[in-house]
Amino acid sequence: MSFKGLEMNRILIILIFLFISQACDYKRDAIGGNDDIVVLAAKEDREKISSLLSIVFNDTLLTPSPELFYNIKFAEPESFSALKTQTNLVIASIGDYELNPATKLTKDLLGESAFKKTLNDTPLILSRNQFAKNQLFMIISGNDYEQINDYLVQNSTFIKQQFDENFFKKQAQYFLENERQEELESEIYSSYDWTMKIPWGWELIRNDSDKSFFWIGQELPFRWIAVHWRDGNHFSKEDALEYLLEFPQEHFSSIQYNQDYLNIEFDDFNDESAYRIFGLWESIDDAKGGPFQGYIFYDYENDRTFYISYIVFNPGGKKAFYMRQMEMIAKTIDIN
Repeated sequence: MSFKGLEMNRILIILIFLFISQACDYKRDAIGGNDDIVVLAAKEDREKISSLLSIVFNDTLLTPSPELFYNIKFAEPESFSALKTQTNLVIASIGDYELNPATKLTKDLLGESAFKKTLNDTPLILSRNQFAKNQLFMIISGNDYEQINDYLVQNSTFIKQQFDENFFKKQAQYFLENERQEELESEIYSSYDWTMKIPWGWELIRNDSDKSFFWIGQELPFRWIAVHWRDGNHFSKEDALEYLLEFPQEHFSSIQYNQDYLNIEFDDFNDESAYRIFGLWESIDDAKGGPFQGYIFYDYENDRTFYISYIVFNPGGKKAFYMRQMEMIAKTIDIN
């Protein structure tokens, strides 16, 4: 497909978004995990549908085992009435078979004319707030596997962006826009000329002005967020790498970054140039560890270099979900 054709497809998706997104003032909030995607599909289609969805939802976090950011949960199409208010809901079918319950459900929702259009033209429809407030609803319905596959390959980034935006929006409403520790936030600003949003339940572990180090944490599961800053411009890959090797033992003392899994790449942080650092941390004294991530960026206005990092320890439990939460907190930092 040409670039022009790809852009037309994206425009079509957006138009469908605008056309079938519903007013949601009177609707209840969507339910279910923000990182769960409930997929209504016939059993005979699920292997192929799973393969198609993996084109879009394939990002993983090294924990050290790869962990997907979204959990795909299949359910029977007949359970639509019970599941229609899930946060992320997908109805998926391949072909036009009368005995396929997902095909029948799609026809019932779209009508025959719109259903035929998915077979012959655009095999995907997205809608916000369709059956519940803050819901993302998607229909996948194509003539065959190849048609849907080609479409998803060319539009996967755009589609995943919609789910990511919905995830971050709902999470922000849950723990960033309600009760926060505003007194502590103000104290940070008055002391250091920067601040960040600190959700309720996070505890201050260390506030060390001499070392320009601020550290908060939360349990169940065990999480840390730390901010360190120093005067001058130390924003280079060489400086960042040297700094990283010294940082955890200097400030945490009990952990270190595993150098075999240490990654550093150029990125952006709140629309500013940054180095994103990610990999695995490990305890020096015992068999504990997990993922970490951080950003190094330069504060031009105040001539300071910042490093903000976060880790999670949740053996046997999910980690990607909490890492994304902490990234949201980290990106609320205000250095002006």
